Amino acid sequence: MPSNHKLVCARAARHEFGEAFQRAIGDYRGARLAATTWTVQLKQRFPDGIPLLPLSFLYGEDLARFAWDGSVTLDNAGDVTSHFQVMARTRPLQPEELEDDCYESGSIEEANKSVVVHDGRVHRDGRTLYSQHSRFCLDKVFGEKHDNNDVFRAAAKPLLDSAVQGSRATLVFFGQTGTGKTHTAQGVLDIMTPCVFMQAACVEVLCYELAGTRGGREAVFDLLADRAPVKCLTGEDGNVHVRGARAIQCRSSEELVEAVRTAFSWRTSESTERNATSSRSHCVLELQFPAAQPAEEALGDTVRGGVLRVIDLAGSERNFETQMHTKSMAERGGHINYSLLMLKECARIMHLNRRRRDAGQGKSEAHVPFRSSRLTHLLKSCFMDESHQTTVVATLSPSPTDVEHSLNTLQHVGMMRSARAWESFAEGSEAHQTVKEKGFHQVEGRGHALHSKQQDARKEQLSQFQFRKVLQTGGSIMRKYEPENMKTEAFIDERWHRELNVKVEDDLWVLKDADAECTQVLTSWREEQWTASKVHDLVRWDAPTLQAFLRSLPLPGEARLPSTMTGAQVRRLGRRGLRALCSDEATAQMLYDALQGEEQASKAAAASHRGANAKITALGQSKVYAALPEQTQSLSSQRGPNDLAETTENSEQHQSQA
Repeated sequence: MPSNHKLVCARAARHEFGEAFQRAIGDYRGARLAATTWTVQLKQRFPDGIPLLPLSFLYGEDLARFAWDGSVTLDNAGDVTSHFQVMARTRPLQPEELEDDCYESGSIEEANKSVVVHDGRVHRDGRTLYSQHSRFCLDKVFGEKHDNNDVFRAAAKPLLDSAVQGSRATLVFFGQTGTGKTHTAQGVLDIMTPCVFMQAACVEVLCYELAGTRGGREAVFDLLADRAPVKCLTGEDGNVHVRGARAIQCRSSEELVEAVRTAFSWRTSESTERNATSSRSHCVLELQFPAAQPAEEALGDTVRGGVLRVIDLAGSERNFETQMHTKSMAERGGHINYSLLMLKECARIMHLNRRRRDAGQGKSEAHVPFRSSRLTHLLKSCFMDESHQTTVVATLSPSPTDVEHSLNTLQHVGMMRSARAWESFAEGSEAHQTVKEKGFHQVEGRGHALHSKQQDARKEQLSQFQFRKVLQTGGSIMRKYEPENMKTEAFIDERWHRELNVKVEDDLWVLKDADAECTQVLTSWREEQWTASKVHDLVRWDAPTLQAFLRSLPLPGEARLPSTMTGAQVRRLGRRGLRALCSDEATAQMLYDALQGEEQASKAAAASHRGANAKITALGQSKVYAALPEQTQSLSSQRGPNDLAETTENSEQHQSQA
């Protein structure tokens, strides 16, 4: 089975059962709000941990502890001085997403400087819905209430000050297509432009893009010289420089704005299914500041000025968003995905090398393939040069269809941060200890252990039933006089329950991919759905329910039903029995029609409940047809066997790319 079948079914489940997953998100946010409120009022009156008890009673122990750590404990709230900063910004939902009944699947913990992604899933047993809450601790987070000015002050202003003083700095915008990378980059540049000339009299501007060409090669093009090809070469100082690019000297903000506008007009962009104008290349804007003192006064040494690079990376697109791409668009998209893959691979290898050094295995470090692509070659100094200040701004989408991309983005920028933080400080130094104590290294997380999300979800489910209950067998005499000889047997044998007999090799064992995780099983929602499906079932009505139903009907006459009669009894009366208990024919007919309406509503509710259960089972087993629209399923059912196979194959190919 293709691996993307699971992704298709997960996205379909988040859309189909959005009400349940929104409740899980609401539980987390409610627990966080309650933790913050109760802590202020009760922390001084009670010992530590006591205010957590009512939260555990209301929301469950795991979710309460998870929310408590994000709002009260605040392990990541301390400031850490590092040359490599990782930040995240979440955009608001778009109008078309709101029309599609999308909901926010992410939360911002501003005080803890972390992002929580809520991943709704269907359990493999085909019975259980659960939500995986994953926390990623960063250096700064921006929510919907933050604008480009906030991003500039936190991310770009320190880099600009450092570059003016003669250092090298890089600002990278990283994320999925459609998350607001270019919007944020352009907004930051607009705010930065007047600030540049408040600190420097002039600045040289270079702007180039990294894009794919025909023949499967990746090239660099100068956007200030009508996309003339240039080269990226390593200089004597060990840094990567662009040779042959045109540099424009600007002495005012108007000149800088005009140069940037001219360069961006040459950038490769195309209309895709995701955006009307989507950037199809990695754009690099380089600002070179003059040296602090003339070169002839530097005792014969060459004095270089500071450099600030602003890099707007092209985003990866989902497969179903590239169906209408031409051959050239597909080639360029392949180069983009390859360069981003190599960037993630370099971050992963550096992270593994950091772990080897942590374990005292520094001699077995793996080679980091920075030269595998132009992008990683250009960004090598960001990771290897301790004096190079770098800030990565990850842009995220709150839509539930983009949960996988948000998790992937946060996992990889977290690896970049952890790998760079190790190299920034010497082992045993005070700064290094500060990073380990106050950074997200304090939380057991990314890559430290294996765990199974399926086992996590099943763990709480098993506690709801008597699956592990063991009973003693034998007579009362043996239990009284020979208790040591009593035999035991399982109350429910796991051999006959598939949710207890899952093979380990078929389970989803993965690395811990977040700083903290919490699995919430939506048992209460399933119970409410089952109860709602039985509301109109007359057999389950007791006497008070039947009497309340009679009072709600505008009967013309009197219905003399006994006060102790239940719904099951009145259901067996039929039309003739009701006529005998009513004052006139019209009253009996109206009561009979009302009861028949309840019968029909009960059948419809039961059918809807069975359909929802069938869809949960199919999605839990990664059956793609369950993610197809109902119109497609009904059309396929009306065709013959051959046509059905062809339709299913084409539909699965189309929907699996969604």
